[in-house]
Amino acid sequence: MPIKTPKQKTAYVRDIYKPIKSFGQSVFWRFASLWLLISLFYFFYNTHPYYLNPDFNNARGFMHKAYIIFCLLALPYTWFTLKFNYRLKDDFRDPSIIFFVFLKRIGLMMATRDPNQVLGLRKVKRFNNFCLTCLVKGFFLPLMTMFMFHHLTTVSSLMSRVSTPMDGVPLAHWFLDLIYNSLFIVDTVVALVGYGLELKWLGNKTRSVEPTAFGWAVAIMCYPPFNGISSLYFPLQTRDDLFIPISEEQRIFIRIIIIVLYAIFIWGTIALGVKFSNLSNKGIVGRGPYRFIRHPAYASKNIAWWFEHLQYMKGFHNVLPLICWNIIYTLRALTEERHLMKDPDYRAYCKKVKYRFIPGLI
Repeated sequence: MPIKTPKQKTAYVRDIYKPIKSFGQSVFWRFASLWLLISLFYFFYNTHPYYLNPDFNNARGFMHKAYIIFCLLALPYTWFTLKFNYRLKDDFRDPSIIFFVFLKRIGLMMATRDPNQVLGLRKVKRFNNFCLTCLVKGFFLPLMTMFMFHHLTTVSSLMSRVSTPMDGVPLAHWFLDLIYNSLFIVDTVVALVGYGLELKWLGNKTRSVEPTAFGWAVAIMCYPPFNGISSLYFPLQTRDDLFIPISEEQRIFIRIIIIVLYAIFIWGTIALGVKFSNLSNKGIVGRGPYRFIRHPAYASKNIAWWFEHLQYMKGFHNVLPLICWNIIYTLRALTEERHLMKDPDYRAYCKKVKYRFIPGLI
């Protein structure tokens, strides 16, 4: 049964904390609950065969260091936050509290042999939101870390060639490669902060998560490992037979356009900042490119793909797959809007920014 009145809320919190007698105990149990939750993810990343793939070696090393830092700082952070920034209503979205309740229910289920002690949580909206939030973070955090190290490695390789004499076309391509990968380092770093540092002090707590299987499907099919299957059906092929023969100077000009479009894509990521997260509402943002259209990242990325593959359109190799990927990203935008429309802040934002993809058109 949903808890509505302040008295009911207070009673609910008292029930949760019945064994907790002091401020110190509250700090300890919150920390212990959060530590166990994070440790389960850490164990998963270090034992699951998919994440033992060499592609994730740097990501696992990074997450190991992050885990050590978490273990050192989580307890003092919990104490400091409870001491100076505590509000009762925040407990209803606090992952440490929700996981604590879950563990308590497991204990009650084992003691009473009543599975409804745990199964009953399925009807609690905040518990479902907690589970979906864990799935979002658990899926995207290692991916963003892997992407970040991929681009860092590429930039390092490019910088090692600085002493190699280059001019003209080779120098232009080297410089454009450097800009491209540097942009995506910024993108992945912002994404890592958004996924990994969800703190009350930053005001980026998850309000809600996309609840539908279809919304999740069109999102995760764009990321490894699922995009491997998607690409089998919608392959973007690079071939030697060009649709439009172009000179190296023209190729460089096209690459500049592509980088400008990706810069807009990453401008959107920067505008979201600590509120960045796929499939999640962490607060509505109306700055940066979001002042002009509601989905600048999707629009710029999809247009960039057309420029990237335009030169390989002979026989229409890439036309149908590109249209399919455009449709997938359109569906992502529509499912995101359906989810966000439940937030009055987003409905107000839509009244100010009327166009989804191209200002003045659509």
